[in-house]
Amino acid sequence: MEAIISLYLLNSNYDRIKEIPESRPSSDRLVDILGVRDQRLFVDIIDYFINRAIPKVKPVVMYAREHHERYRMGNVAPYAKTRVCVYLALHRLKLKFLIIKNFLDKFKSANNSLEFVSDEEAEEDMTFLTTLAKDYYKKNKMNLRLMIQKRRVSERVQKLLNDKDAITSDKLFKMATFKVYLERANIIKFIMREIKASIFVCRLMFAKMDLHNPFSFTEETALDLEEIMISNDFIPELLPAISKGLQDNNISQLEDCINAFEFFMDKVLNGINKAIEITSGGQLQIGLYDAIYDIGNIFAF
Repeated sequence: MEAIISLYLLNSNYDRIKEIPESRPSSDRLVDILGVRDQRLFVDIIDYFINRAIPKVKPVVMYAREHHERYRMGNVAPYAKTRVCVYLALHRLKLKFLIIKNFLDKFKSANNSLEFVSDEEAEEDMTFLTTLAKDYYKKNKMNLRLMIQKRRVSERVQKLLNDKDAITSDKLFKMATFKVYLERANIIKFIMREIKASIFVCRLMFAKMDLHNPFSFTEETALDLEEIMISNDFIPELLPAISKGLQDNNISQLEDCINAFEFFMDKVLNGINKAIEITSGGQLQIGLYDAIYDIGNIFAF
């Protein structure tokens, strides 16, 4: 679903679909909204997600209450099996921010320079943004490879699985690692598509749980952390400003932008942690810079 939404955002504005999850769309409606009726693979994925994955998610346990003119009674303990796809979506969302944070940490450790980039990966015209994009893509791809395991089957069975309409691990991996950032202006758009896709998927499941923006259930209720995640004042503004400060050797601007970025990053990560805590009924409380699931050694490179 993340990959489908990300591909949709290549040519469409997120604002067009931002509020769709609140309406709890049927699979047919979502297929038509995204305009993928003629793509059988996408239709099958959306059908599975809406009609088989999301129904397993149970409302948050509370006393009986009215919600959007429906009388709901939360009567299912938040065991892991009723929340697996929610945890996975939140894990993916948080990981995307952690990859960016990891890059910035290495940048700072190298005295605000790109000297940490290995000779093999260094390029003559590399900038802060182009290096970040390649690092993000590589680490995201490594994590997806851990999640989407290749099937080890015989050649005869492999031929049977190669139906053009079948959902296979290889097809999912290629969809999820599709990239378009050939021009430098598209680098930030590429990262923002990834983040918005994760938020959209999370919101589809939050709607089933009767949760509205659990990211903002922190001690700083005045902040709409979901809006900050996609705000132009955060990633689209500050990362290019850091890149420009480095290029112009403007140390004051560079440090100010880094401090502002880290401030917003910690707020966002705290908001995602709060959503994880609420989703698990308080059973999952992880560190600010920790992931829900094992991410292997992706930050060792």
